[in-house]
Amino acid sequence: MNAKEQLNKVRTMLGLDVKLEQMKLDNGTVLEAESFEAGKEVFVIAEGDKIPVPAGEYSLEDGKVLVVAEDGIIGEVKEMADEPETEEVEDQDLEEEAEAPAEAATPKKVVESISKELHFEAIAEKDAEIEALKAKLTELSEVKEEVEKENVELSKVEVFKHNPEAQPKAKATKKVGLSKMSKIYNIINNK
Repeated sequence: MNAKEQLNKVRTMLGLDVKLEQMKLDNGTVLEAESFEAGKEVFVIAEGDKIPVPAGEYSLEDGKVLVVAEDGIIGEVKEMADEPETEEVEDQDLEEEAEAPAEAATPKKVVESISKELHFEAIAEKDAEIEALKAKLTELSEVKEEVEKENVELSKVEVFKHNPEAQPKAKATKKVGLSKMSKIYNIINNK
């Protein structure tokens, strides 16, 4: 264990931030590790998430090749060979290779596909949220229309208010036959 690893362990125990190294692949994908040495963990940084790098060989921007032995564990970091090694292949080997099914996706494609999947999953989640909000908006607009219809119907109805003070006017009655005494009083008062 070198001094840098010991320092990082002490920082981890004390709860301090541990600074991780980052490197980029040829395609621009960012990789992060404590240090890019054999036996260390390595992750792909995709939209803030850390994903262990699948096993395989990856070309780095600085011209080196990162070999991942197991998922997320660095096997070695080596210099890129200038010329690919050429081997003599017999006709039989060529025929066998032609008959063999195509090899599984290369590690670069796997990392790229993981990044795309995360991106499209996020888009799918947002689309689902948008659809839910549209449904809720439609429901609320229907409720609003119903309330407006009820208000219009209520405004058409005439409202009668009861006024207890308003009494119907009494009809004037004819004075039918006055008594003699009433006639005398009337004559005296009308002088």
